[in-house]
Amino acid sequence: MLWINVELKKSGNVSDLYSKLESPSFGNYVNHEKLFSGEITTEAFSPARLWRTSPEVFENVKSSYGPGARDFRQPFPLEGKVGIKDYANLLFADSAVVSVLMSNAACAADELVKHSAIAALDASPTDDMLASAISEHFSKVVYREPRAEEISSYSELFRKTAREGGNAEAMRLVFMAVMLHHESVYRVEIGLGEADAHGRRILSGTEMAFAVAFALTDRRPDTQLLQAASAGRLSSSADVRQQVERILQDDAIDKPRILRFFQEFFGYSQAHKVFKDEDRSGGFSYYGENYPAMYERDADFFVMNILEKDRDVFRQLLTSNEYFIINRATFRNTVYDFYKKHQQQLDAGEYPEAMQKELLERLNLRGWHELNAKYNLHNFNKGFDGSVAAIKQIVKEQYSWMDTTDEHVLRHRMQALYAKYPMVYDLRDDEQDFLLPQPYKRPNRAGMLTHPAWLIAHSLNDSTDPIRRGKWVWERLLGGVIPDIPITVDASIPEDPAKTLRERLRKTEQSECWRCHRKMNPVGYTFEIYDDFGRYRSEESLSNGDIRPVHARSEVIDTGERALDGEFRDALELIHRLAESDRVRQVMIRHVFRYFFGRNETLADSRTLIAADRAYLESGGSFKALLISLLSSDSFIYRKTLEPKLK
Repeated sequence: MLWINVELKKSGNVSDLYSKLESPSFGNYVNHEKLFSGEITTEAFSPARLWRTSPEVFENVKSSYGPGARDFRQPFPLEGKVGIKDYANLLFADSAVVSVLMSNAACAADELVKHSAIAALDASPTDDMLASAISEHFSKVVYREPRAEEISSYSELFRKTAREGGNAEAMRLVFMAVMLHHESVYRVEIGLGEADAHGRRILSGTEMAFAVAFALTDRRPDTQLLQAASAGRLSSSADVRQQVERILQDDAIDKPRILRFFQEFFGYSQAHKVFKDEDRSGGFSYYGENYPAMYERDADFFVMNILEKDRDVFRQLLTSNEYFIINRATFRNTVYDFYKKHQQQLDAGEYPEAMQKELLERLNLRGWHELNAKYNLHNFNKGFDGSVAAIKQIVKEQYSWMDTTDEHVLRHRMQALYAKYPMVYDLRDDEQDFLLPQPYKRPNRAGMLTHPAWLIAHSLNDSTDPIRRGKWVWERLLGGVIPDIPITVDASIPEDPAKTLRERLRKTEQSECWRCHRKMNPVGYTFEIYDDFGRYRSEESLSNGDIRPVHARSEVIDTGERALDGEFRDALELIHRLAESDRVRQVMIRHVFRYFFGRNETLADSRTLIAADRAYLESGGSFKALLISLLSSDSFIYRKTLEPKLK
């Protein structure tokens, strides 16, 4: 690499080599064995940087900008591509972002001026009045008190503008300027704290408070974080660890970024984007419902159940057969079942507190405010509050929609709207009750990679996709590298109604293709025991009407771990072997690092990753322990300014 650097500098060529290596798709180029061998003794750090505000954070904080915030446009969109998206070095406030920010700021400023005492003055405001108004707005938008030089700068802007345009226009520009402050656009992670002997600078208290808050939540730092920062109690790894532990243990603090990691890592939240034709699916979208989106919610519950137990998390994610089948019908059936159990008391108007708690526990809710978000009720029973009247309304709908007097059907059957919904779980109509609490144990399933949401997300419109499924396993679990398809290659699969997809993919076994496909295809073929709807199968229907046995047996080689090489009967056998692998566990930890740090790991992060792996193992596979280790590591709390390369 040194020789390459020297020669490129000699030639005067500008290379994008380093910027490519910093993109998500190049993370696996860092040598895995070196990362975890312990031979790297470099003191860990992250590059000094500005990290653009996420769209989720903006949605949560925009109300602080003042009246009219509801109509703000989203200025910070992320690409809809699969995988981890929020990388600090890839996101900038370009002209499109600035244009939306200015439009939002102008909209808010127009409303703020209407309520500004200074804007209504005929005379010039005093310095104290102006400083107070600036400080009040600044603290709401930037979430800290302005420094003296900042108040001076905004005051000067006001005075200059007021001389020509008056107080109202001057105040409007000041409001806009504050809303365009760089700290409302970017997270500042430069390292404004003290320097150490290794050329690193620790994040300042304020920087640390925002880094911790935005690592786990979509909101600005809470009072306890800000108080710790101002009191100098965010100046060490132990201080940060204490705050991370507090946030993780507090169920009242919403931590959506944890679930979002698994959505982006596994990619199952893309299932609703894969179109399935009506003829083959029998109606994959019905009365405005989209079944793949419902499977995505089921997958969320699958992940959350494992995270709640917080034991052996990665292995459980790959092997657990405990699936959730949760939707509006599940909710209604559960309420109806509860009513029948307590009908005599409820009809008499008796509804003691213990009974109310029982219904909440059945629905796995802490309060009725969680109901719509959890079960996605929209306008169907959106206002359900657990009252006797609300329960009886569900009962009335149940009778009406089921159109039957059969008590078993009323208590346990899916409504017609959801009749096809359980098909991908291989359920017979009379097999399950569709009641809460759940989960159900499903045969022929092993974790997320056999969940309908993941299988649909990694399929084509009209068939399975062994290449995509194999590539995912190779990159996300084995830490391998698959080059991009050369532009000269025809990647289309030949049509042949008399052949299975595996037979048609023999085209990829040509010498110019097999160098890459020898890694992906054998892994992907093991998943042929599931069709493109995620249904388990032993036979495959061909386009010409023939039925052929599914051929899923494959030999996987060169995985990087000898115990993983060999022949596998199907995906179930492969997945269980993967779940036992040290390499797979460590590769998953590498992806956790990338998501929460917003960058690829480097060899300098070796100590951080080894410590995180050790914390995970010693805690019995706790994801919380893993996060605590990562978010209190030197890689998280220290910054270093790096020299630009090959510019």
